[in-house]
Amino acid sequence: MFLKKSSFTRNGKSYLYYKIVSTYKDETGKNKHRVVKHLGKLTDEEAAEVRQVLKEQSQRQAGQKVGSVESEVSSHLAEVPQDIPVFVLLDTKQLTYEPFAQKEWNVTEVDMLLLVREGTGELFMDGKKVVLRYGMVVFAPSGSGMHVVNTSSSLLQLDRIAFDVLQRSGKAADRGAYLPHRMQRLFQEPIQLQTPFWALQISKELSAIQVSGQPEGMFKRQLLFYTMMDRIVRDTSEERPLETHNVITHAVSLIDQHYRDDLTRDQIAEQLGISPEHFSRLFKREKGMSFIDYLLHLRIEKSRELLLLSKFNLQEIAEETGFQSQYYFSRKFKQLVGVSPSAYLLQPKKYVSLDACMTSSLLTLGVVPRVGIMSPWMSEHYQSLLSQAEFEPIEGLDEQSAEAVTELQPDLIFCNIHKQDMNWIRSLGPVASVDMENMDWRAQLRFIADVVGKQQEAEAWLQAFDQQLAAAREQLGRHLPAQDTFIIMKIVSGKIYIYGDLRSMGGPMLYQGLQLSPPPIVKEQIMDAKLLNRCVSLSELGEYSADHIFLINYESNWLESGESFKAHPNWKKLAAVRKNQVYEVNRDVFYGFDPLSLKLQLQEIVERLSSQL
Repeated sequence: MFLKKSSFTRNGKSYLYYKIVSTYKDETGKNKHRVVKHLGKLTDEEAAEVRQVLKEQSQRQAGQKVGSVESEVSSHLAEVPQDIPVFVLLDTKQLTYEPFAQKEWNVTEVDMLLLVREGTGELFMDGKKVVLRYGMVVFAPSGSGMHVVNTSSSLLQLDRIAFDVLQRSGKAADRGAYLPHRMQRLFQEPIQLQTPFWALQISKELSAIQVSGQPEGMFKRQLLFYTMMDRIVRDTSEERPLETHNVITHAVSLIDQHYRDDLTRDQIAEQLGISPEHFSRLFKREKGMSFIDYLLHLRIEKSRELLLLSKFNLQEIAEETGFQSQYYFSRKFKQLVGVSPSAYLLQPKKYVSLDACMTSSLLTLGVVPRVGIMSPWMSEHYQSLLSQAEFEPIEGLDEQSAEAVTELQPDLIFCNIHKQDMNWIRSLGPVASVDMENMDWRAQLRFIADVVGKQQEAEAWLQAFDQQLAAAREQLGRHLPAQDTFIIMKIVSGKIYIYGDLRSMGGPMLYQGLQLSPPPIVKEQIMDAKLLNRCVSLSELGEYSADHIFLINYESNWLESGESFKAHPNWKKLAAVRKNQVYEVNRDVFYGFDPLSLKLQLQEIVERLSSQL
């Protein structure tokens, strides 16, 4: 890698722009350059320092020594610079889904690539829907929850490649050990390989190599893994010029940060180290509009958010969104939106909901979004309301649904700030983001009600629901032993998760609503610690014994046939198992923490416990 400086003059003014560049050979053997990182403007001293760092890294890599062949991969990489992560292949497996197989839910324990070998289907992850087809690669970071479904009449086959990312510690106490490293996403969007044959062939070879402690097998697997990753990355880098993409991505980031300021095209171009004219051409080509139009559009979108979500007056909104005066703001607002800000507030609103829980909350309040993610099972419960209004259900945000949202020109898009690509969503319209990990379900309902002007409806619903809860507590209290304990257990991807009283899987209903008692270990290790859940091994399972188990069981295609937690001795020893008080509940209903899900959870819990009386 080396530091490259570009110098040019426009209108009598000189511009300097630095970037780090690497050299590689393409498939024809020609030398080519790839931009590794854009640095922008640097002083002579800063440029000299960067060159020295690159030189030292190159020397270390050239002098890297390989140790004993019997040692682990990490010991062979002892001289790798500390800022370079190391990828270690863990395992590969081919997953097969039968025609029209229903949704299967799994959670990734490590970073993974899913490579489509055959067939078509759909994958839902982080609020997005991905249409799977031959040669597509999806990156799933560790901890990702996903649904996979086969939508065709033929087999769907995926290659699952699991790997760890390690980085050498710089702390003296760690003595240079390689530790787990949480890196940024390898790629934000799924990749459609232009030439998938070679990646699939390498993946097939990886699956054929038997895992053993022999050095030749270990090194061959790693070499093939890196070769496949290189194929995938090189395939994506050819889709459009990397330099143009990085420059405009940086420009958009600067605009998003400073749209309130007196921002000019020349200022952005200077920050990027390119001429204003060249910046204008690149920006128009990438974004489909000029810099000025983009900035104005962004400011108006932000002002619509503030009009609907804040208590600011028009003068404050004008100042907050970078307009010179209230008059100029109102004029531009009417020019783009079609009505004045005051008239806009009185208009009926077009809402979009990108979370099934939020869609349910809106429908509970009598508000039908124009576009919304909604679990299919919810449709029958809201049918009478949906039949009276225009509603387009979507399963997740993909290119097709995003286009529908853009054409709608929504007034507000409700979304979960923790689960979705906020930059993408903000490009579709004004956003009402909900912190669904730190707001309980009542606070979420009240927030949404406040935004859409349905506060009275929300309080009436909550009051009626609290009366149902009180009646259910009284009914169960008359018959259940006071000392009985209750636990929520979820099985997914072969892992056992014990849930507390936060968010999904029925915790808020069981422990807060019905005030049933958890085992002491659940209260101490999960609820008091403010954790959503805790993953426990089969050897630990006996510590989590309770008189009643509410079981949410997700069967997994990722596991070998015949694997079952119910066959383990520790499962059979649990008090609830011995008493035949294990209730396998509706996993769709217990997943949610919206008004409808909670209402149905209450009904099912009372029915299942009453059957034991």
